[in-house]
Amino acid sequence: MALGSIQFGQGFASGMDYRAIIDAVLQAGRVPINTIQGRIDTFEKAKASFGTFSGLLDDFVSKLEGLDDSAKVAGRAASLSSTDSLTATATSKAAAGTYEINVTQIAQAHRVRSDGLSDRYSPLVSDGTITIQAGGYNQITVNVSAANGNNSLQAVADEINNADEGVIATIVNDGTDDILIVRSEKTGAAKGMTISDTTNLNLDASGNVLQAAQDAQLDVDGVSITSASNSVTGAIQGVTLSLTGATTSTVTLNVTEDTETAKQSLQDFVDAYNEVNDYFDQQFGTAEFRAASAVAGSLTVRQVQLDLQAIVTDKVTGIPSGKLSTLSELGISFADDGTGRIEFESSKFDALVDAGRFDEVAAVLMSTGSTTDSSVVFDSSSSRTVAGTYAITVSQAAERADVAGSTAIAAGGITQNENLSIELNSSTLSVALTAGDTITDIVSKLNSAFDLNGMQATAYDSSGVLHIRADDYGDDYTVRVTSDVADLGDGNSTGIGTTQLTDTGIDVAGTIGGQAAQGIGQQLIGADGTDMDGLIVSVYATAASITAKGGDFGTVGVSAGIFEAFKDKVDGLTDPYEGVIKTIQDSYDDSIEVAQQRIDSIEAALTRKEELMVRQFSAAEQAIAQLQQLQQSLGSVAK
Repeated sequence: MALGSIQFGQGFASGMDYRAIIDAVLQAGRVPINTIQGRIDTFEKAKASFGTFSGLLDDFVSKLEGLDDSAKVAGRAASLSSTDSLTATATSKAAAGTYEINVTQIAQAHRVRSDGLSDRYSPLVSDGTITIQAGGYNQITVNVSAANGNNSLQAVADEINNADEGVIATIVNDGTDDILIVRSEKTGAAKGMTISDTTNLNLDASGNVLQAAQDAQLDVDGVSITSASNSVTGAIQGVTLSLTGATTSTVTLNVTEDTETAKQSLQDFVDAYNEVNDYFDQQFGTAEFRAASAVAGSLTVRQVQLDLQAIVTDKVTGIPSGKLSTLSELGISFADDGTGRIEFESSKFDALVDAGRFDEVAAVLMSTGSTTDSSVVFDSSSSRTVAGTYAITVSQAAERADVAGSTAIAAGGITQNENLSIELNSSTLSVALTAGDTITDIVSKLNSAFDLNGMQATAYDSSGVLHIRADDYGDDYTVRVTSDVADLGDGNSTGIGTTQLTDTGIDVAGTIGGQAAQGIGQQLIGADGTDMDGLIVSVYATAASITAKGGDFGTVGVSAGIFEAFKDKVDGLTDPYEGVIKTIQDSYDDSIEVAQQRIDSIEAALTRKEELMVRQFSAAEQAIAQLQQLQQSLGSVAK
C-alpha cells in the first residue's frame, strides 16, 4: 500500500495516536523558534524607536526654519499714518526711518466704451473695421461683417479677447442697452490704446473715453516719482508701496525693526529645543526606562544630546570680533534647574534692540555674510561652505553683450524704412522702423518689441549712437544684429549695416580664498571641494576699478548661524540614504534577516523530520497490520 494513501493519525492496527506523538516532537523542536522570534520583535521595536527619534529630529529642524528667514529674525515693519490711499510692506533690506509721502494720482488702465445696443448676441453691429493697439503689443484687427457672422457685440468681444494682445473686452448692461467695455490689460501711460472704429460701436469717439491711461505720480520726501504700476518698489529701498488713491494730505511712513516677530522666532526655537530635550529626559530618566529603550542604550543618541547642548552654548564661527555671536547674548541659556531645558530672557534681547544691535541678531541665527568692499555683495552660502573670512581678488570685470551702430543717427532721423533683425542666443526678433524715426523713436520701438516678446535685451541711446545689449552679464549671452539697409556712415540709417554685428558678454574672473572661483555673469562662486564651496558673491567691478585697486577687493566673511549648525547635525543623523540613524536601522534589518533565516532553517528541518516520522510510523503501522493478518491466518490453520 502506498504511503500517500494512508489516512495517518490514529493507528488502525496499533491503536496508537501517532499524530499526537509527532506534534509533541515538533512543538519541542519549535522552542528555539519562539526565542528567536522574540529577538526579532525586539529588533523591530528598536528599529521603530530610532524611526521615531529620526522623525523627532526632522520635526525639530523644520520648527527652526524661522531662524533662517531674514523676514522673521531681521525683518522690518511698515506702518502708515493713514491707509486710506496706500499700504506698505517692508523687507529686511529696508532702512529704518520715517518717510513723507504724497500721492497725486494713481496709475490707471486706458478704458473706453461703445455705443449701446439692445442685445449682445443679435447681429446689430454694422459692417466695418476695428483696430486696437495697446502700448508694447501687436495691433488687433476685427473685420466685422454680416457675411463673416461676427456682427454681434459678443462676437466682437470674443475676437478682441482671443487675440491676447494686452486688451480686455467685457460687456455690461446699463439697464437698457448692452455696452462693450474695452480696456488695457496693464496700467500706465505707455500701455494706452490707439483705437480706430468704422462700425456703429464708435469705440474711438472722444465722448466714449471712460478713463485715460495714466501713470501713478507721487513724491517721497519731496522727490517726484512716476510709476506705470500702482505697486511701487523702487522709491524706498526694501519697501513696496501699494497705491489705492490720491492722498488728501501727507502720509507718514515709519519703517521700524520688527522686533516682535524676531522675539517670537526665538521663543519658538526655545520651545522646539525643549521638546527634544524632554524626549532625551524621558529616555534617560529612569533605570527601568533605560533598560527597556534601545534609543536610551545607544551611545550615538547620548552623543547627539551632548552635541545639541554644545551648539546652544558655542560661539558662532565667522562673525567678526565685537559682534554678537552666541545665543546667551540674545537671552537664551540653560535653566538653573538641571533639567537641560533652555529659557529665553527677553529683557536681554530688548536691551540689544535699544542699543541699536538688532541687525547683529541675524548673523547669530542664520547663514549670513558681509564684505569689506562696496563693489562686492554677499549673495549666499550653502551647507558646504565653511564659516570664515576669505580674500577676494578680481582680474576681469563682467560685461554684457553690446552691439552698436557705427555712427550717430542724424537729428532728423533715418531717411528710409529699415528692418532690424535681432538675435539673443536662440531668440530672434524683427523690428520695422519707419523713415523719419529719430534715435528716441527707434529706442522706444525696440524696447517695446523686446518687452512684448520677452527678449531680455535693451536698446539705448549713447550720444545719438544706437546700442542694443543683453540685460544679463556673461558669456552665456550673445547679441547679433543685422539691418536691411547698408551703413554709409552718414547718419541717415541706424548704422548697423547689412553685415551681421555680433558681441558676446564676459564673465567676471577672480579668486575667493586664494582659489580660482567660477565666474558666471557678475557672480563669483567658490571652488568645489574647498572651504568656499557654495559661497556666491556678486562683483560690481569695472576695468578701471580693478586697475585702481590692483585686483584686491577686500574680504567676505561667512557665518554659519545657529540654524545651520543644528541642521547640519540633524541631517548627518537623519539622511535617508547615508545618515547615522539609517545605518543603525540597517544593522537591525541585518539582524532580523539573520534571525529569520535561522527560523526558516529550523522550520525546514522540522518539516523534513515530520515527513520522516510520518513515513516511519506509517511503515510501522503497515508492519503491525501484516503481523495481525498473519496471526489471524495462523489461527485459522490451527483450528
